[in-house]
Amino acid sequence: MPVDIILPQWGMGMNDGTVIKWLKGVGDPVKKGDQLVEIESSKVNSEVEATSDGTIGRVNVEEGRTVNIGTVLGLILKEGETEADLPPVVVETAAPAASGAAPRSSGAAAPARPPGKKVVVTPRARKLAQQLGVEVETVIGTGPSGRITEDDVRAAAEGGAPPSAIPVKEVIPLTGIRGTIARRMSESALVPSVTLNTHADVTPAMETMKELLKAWRSARIRPQYQDLVLAAVARALSEFPQANAHLVGDEIRILDEVNLGVAVALPVGLVVPVVHGADKKSPLEIAKEVRELARSAKNGSLTVDQMTGSTFSVTNLGAYDIEAFDPLLNPPEIGILGLGRVEERPAVVDGKFEVRSIGHLSLTFDHRAWDGAPAAEFLKKIVGHLKDPAWMLG
Repeated sequence: MPVDIILPQWGMGMNDGTVIKWLKGVGDPVKKGDQLVEIESSKVNSEVEATSDGTIGRVNVEEGRTVNIGTVLGLILKEGETEADLPPVVVETAAPAASGAAPRSSGAAAPARPPGKKVVVTPRARKLAQQLGVEVETVIGTGPSGRITEDDVRAAAEGGAPPSAIPVKEVIPLTGIRGTIARRMSESALVPSVTLNTHADVTPAMETMKELLKAWRSARIRPQYQDLVLAAVARALSEFPQANAHLVGDEIRILDEVNLGVAVALPVGLVVPVVHGADKKSPLEIAKEVRELARSAKNGSLTVDQMTGSTFSVTNLGAYDIEAFDPLLNPPEIGILGLGRVEERPAVVDGKFEVRSIGHLSLTFDHRAWDGAPAAEFLKKIVGHLKDPAWMLG
């Protein structure tokens, strides 16, 4: 019996994937473990592997299509099997069109949906329908279980133009990384979150960077303020385990690993690769890994493992001269730290005016899992590690 090539689920929050490129074609021999098709999903490119030896018998989903997890992308014929062994292609047929009810199209009336049948629309298809002025209730879905897809909406809108008085210069579909970001941010917006803003005298941390510059010279890494903050956050999370948690359903899950998600800005959007076991690593080891992850992000070679499993995230807008902001949570995480700029300010120290380096920190937390007082204590702990950074030189 032919073996299905199924789109798997890689990590939490993955609902679908886009077929970027088929690496094997119909008739090509394959062995178990061979990479068959490149998929883009959840901000990362990965490959679906063959689960059996054989020959590619059929490709069901062409390049460029976005489909739900669990979709059969194609089939592998095992040894001795032929095309005659392939299951028939299921073609959904629609009922005749009802009188007086026709969707917007290029002229031909589309079949009507059976009375009382629920309209199931993918989020992207619904968005596209709004852009093109198509009533989704009039569209016949050709996806699984009659689901309305983007292609169905485009077919319904064929021959028509979106009713807009403003000329459109460019249309950027919410697909790939941009689509994943849109979906994840929509999920985050539903979380009842609170942001705490504070500033810290990070003069000792900035002075420590000068010492680290000498210590890290052999590794050819120049220390940055973010390196020290990441190390301080990892240390604070190991000391404050209730901050290192996920909220899943009705459960707050305190996690046994400290895995830091570090936001990296790309031209196509934001990705958050992960430093696993950050609390077990030195500031230098964290700095090395962050730079390696950033390079992989920029050349598009991040793996699924490098993009999943974060327990707490850090995002940095200090380089853009931003003082404070409200970072959005990355569910199911319950906390994220935003870094603002570091600036020199006059301050009173032991009764005298001095110029000090002041850093701005913003902690957003999920108020369902965490209250203001313990969140403030956690933020205070991070600040304390930056004010007394001698431990970073150990």
